[in-house]
Amino acid sequence: MIIKDNPESILSYLEDSSNFKEGKAEKVFIPEEEKEIIEIVKYCSSKKIPLTISGGGTGTVGGRIPKEGFVISTEKLDKIKNIDIENKVAILESGVVIDNFLKILDKESLFYPPFPTERSAFIGGNVSTNASGEYSFKFGATRKYIKKIRMILSNGKILEIERGKCFEKNGIIEIEDLRIPIPSYRTPQIKCSAGYYSFPGMDFIDLIIGSEGTLGIITQIEVRLIEKLPDRFIMVMFFNSDERILELLKLIKQKKELEVYTLEYFDKESLFFLKKDFPEIPGNSSAIYVEGVSNKEKIEIWMDIIEEFKVKDTWVGEDEKNYKRLIDFRHKLPENVNSYFKKIGSVKMAVDVSVPEENFPSLYNFYKEIMKKETIRMILFGHIGENHLHFNFFPKDEQEKIKTLEIYKSCIEKGIHLNGTVSAEHGIGKLKHKWLRMMYGEKGIREMAIIKKFFDPFCILGLDNIFPKEVLSEI
Repeated sequence: MIIKDNPESILSYLEDSSNFKEGKAEKVFIPEEEKEIIEIVKYCSSKKIPLTISGGGTGTVGGRIPKEGFVISTEKLDKIKNIDIENKVAILESGVVIDNFLKILDKESLFYPPFPTERSAFIGGNVSTNASGEYSFKFGATRKYIKKIRMILSNGKILEIERGKCFEKNGIIEIEDLRIPIPSYRTPQIKCSAGYYSFPGMDFIDLIIGSEGTLGIITQIEVRLIEKLPDRFIMVMFFNSDERILELLKLIKQKKELEVYTLEYFDKESLFFLKKDFPEIPGNSSAIYVEGVSNKEKIEIWMDIIEEFKVKDTWVGEDEKNYKRLIDFRHKLPENVNSYFKKIGSVKMAVDVSVPEENFPSLYNFYKEIMKKETIRMILFGHIGENHLHFNFFPKDEQEKIKTLEIYKSCIEKGIHLNGTVSAEHGIGKLKHKWLRMMYGEKGIREMAIIKKFFDPFCILGLDNIFPKEVLSEI
């Protein structure tokens, strides 16, 4: 086991993509096996030292950044224990890098569907936030593909949770010596990564998925796989106007025969962040980005759509070179946006709301009205196929920051009013406490704190993730 206590060697563990600046830690532990983790948690529990679990650092809400105490990094828990080709399952340690896993699966003609956009992420971090990835429009989020979790509690006990073995009944989940009350709120059945999962008859494993390192230290995960995907192509359609975007969205969703994997939107302002890397982007344009199955019949349908909607320009990536180029086009935007937040020294200000499909037009039009009315720099992009867009703000001074917070709050309120979630895919971390409280109320937050105490009676794990640590002292 490696132990780091030099301030300079700790610095890299005090950052992620959020630009959260309150990170502080005394030591970083990098264990290579479970028995070392058990030693660490028992010591921390005995001394009441906060312990934050650190994954790949790709998060956007400060989840892996401690405010105090120790850090335990899973970077050396990086072994792929087994890939069962016949049964299409794999067993991984929590520090396995997704990109490495995908490359190995490719050689076996297998695929892990909920892989994240940030492929340098760890599988444990994906489970902890119920991450969604590039193909979540077709395949859904991480939750659907997790079969088993092995984790260590703050008392040093190992808990194994297998899907299909234990369910909620009459508001309670019973497992071994735990009798856990499930919150009275209900998690919306949409793309969602907001607080502990709660739904009638829920599987116990779903409580752990999305718990953001607050209930235990995940050490091993069994995942479900599928066969390698068929040949695909990427197409970017550029438009002079957004007037028919919702109509196009509806049409694409109706045409199931197109077999779309990714359906994304980029507004005019967001494309400015890509101009340096892709100077050939048509001026004064917005875009729809799709990835789908490639064959002659499907391409002909797309050509009809292009003609009907008077597309300004179309980029197609079917051969390997152009396919990779357009993948880079998609990935560059969030990378460039996160870099810009760091450049201007601002904590990331980005709405991450999703809503039920029937309510998305209302949310979309609400965003557009704000952009017409306000002078603050802002961009709108992302997963339009999942009724989920990233609405990012770049205030240039304190006055604009105050105004941005007002706008941000109005967007959250609108999303909740439309039966949506305050966090579709990024989690709550340390940045979105008050928005989660708006979504579930004080009662919901207290119910989460009660659950945490069942798993972590010493109250040391992942403090200030999901809800402020002060809530625990009130329970």
